[in-house]
Amino acid sequence: MKRAFTLVELLIVIALIAILSVAVLATINPIEQTNKARDAKFKNNAAEVLGAYERYYASQNTYPWNNGVGTTVEFGTKIAIGSSSPLFGVLGLGTSNGVLITTSELKSSFMGTEPFKSTQNVDKMYVYHNGLDSNYVCFIPKATANRFSGGQANSSLKCMNLASGDDADLLNVGDDSCAAVADWSDPDNLLPSATVANLMCVPEGLIQ
Repeated sequence: MKRAFTLVELLIVIALIAILSVAVLATINPIEQTNKARDAKFKNNAAEVLGAYERYYASQNTYPWNNGVGTTVEFGTKIAIGSSSPLFGVLGLGTSNGVLITTSELKSSFMGTEPFKSTQNVDKMYVYHNGLDSNYVCFIPKATANRFSGGQANSSLKCMNLASGDDADLLNVGDDSCAAVADWSDPDNLLPSATVANLMCVPEGLIQ
């Protein structure tokens, strides 16, 4: 006689495999892992842009927003802008390369990364310059681990008021009206704001 598995035995094995698969997926949480990888990539890109600003300044004695591309921002003026602006330095006017690309501070392939090809504000980058010698490159994190810390809102996230001049600002949680995000599912909380702390910045640490 030939021995074989019965249909009931096969169904039991399939059911056990399905239960184990669900348990593993629940533990791994693939969406969270994808969001963590995305945030890590954005953080690396932010560091690259920050380094490009310093190299550009060393060779040009100015920053991209001071060089006459589009509307020039006067030297010594505070500014907070998004990565879709030519003043940011990666994208130029129209479909042209920005000054960080044309001066080889960044590779042209950088224009194809998410912050510069996406039209969604949540996927853009933002730069803040304090009018003196400090620059911060920021983005809105997607991973829960970066939005919360120890079960509470991540107190290292920042508020940003997009503007040029005295109104431009980058704030720590607790500064003025800058408060932690209460509801990340609200689309209004996925935009840079002077009152909503939703930006992870490079360099990290408190804004002085």
